[in-house]
Amino acid sequence: MAEHTQLIDAIDIRTAVRAYDAEPIDDDTARQLAMTLDAVNTLAGLHMQLLCDKPDVFAEANASGHLKHAANLIAIVGPANDTEAKERAGFYAERVVLAATLRGLGTLWVAGSWDREAAAKHCRIARGEELYLGVVIGYPEHHAEHLSKSFEELAEYQRTHRPTKSFEQFTAGMSDAARAAAPDWFRAGVEAAMKAPSAMNRQPITFTYNPNADTAAAHIDTTAGDEHWALNDLGIAKLHFQIGAGQGDWAWGDGGLFLHK
Repeated sequence: MAEHTQLIDAIDIRTAVRAYDAEPIDDDTARQLAMTLDAVNTLAGLHMQLLCDKPDVFAEANASGHLKHAANLIAIVGPANDTEAKERAGFYAERVVLAATLRGLGTLWVAGSWDREAAAKHCRIARGEELYLGVVIGYPEHHAEHLSKSFEELAEYQRTHRPTKSFEQFTAGMSDAARAAAPDWFRAGVEAAMKAPSAMNRQPITFTYNPNADTAAAHIDTTAGDEHWALNDLGIAKLHFQIGAGQGDWAWGDGGLFLHK
């Protein structure tokens, strides 16, 4: 998979991984992940942290079989009571997730399958900060076999094993005629967002296109029943859309506009 090194490639093969090998993340990989998090934290105004060998955070989920050998976590920490920061956290943490995917690591966004209090005890949480969410990270079960698969095999596995809402559901605010008239970059962005994870697997984000301004907008679907984590999911979906569309920038917020360049 050496020739597939772009974030769009990671989008095409990333899946939610619940079963991990017991082997710890090697020191070099852990160091590079920590350096990436430091750089992203500076850019995003966050305090995300890599926590390795902390199986107590997932003791119940591992015991129940919901997870297997989960022991490592990206703890997503940021300013308390800051809605924009929660959206930025989704956007930038997913950027780290995609980079980890290209290194052969498995990941899983978690909102409920972890012990939040145990995780918080392992974190450095400053005054005025809070722990938002977590991302399980580690080598997928049978990861040597996983690494031996071709890019095409991994992409096919994603296509056949990962449920997603349809393009029409992701563009619920548009008519069939508007969808057909939208530019290729908009469709490519939505299709990348269709492969985005969400905290509760409900994918509560939709997109619209404005032909008069040549802009896209991202919206939180309040009927999806995922209001508590929706801002995080909004950030994740915006990143996927931006990568899929090729070039452009988002404005933060529900209803924020995307300017294609």
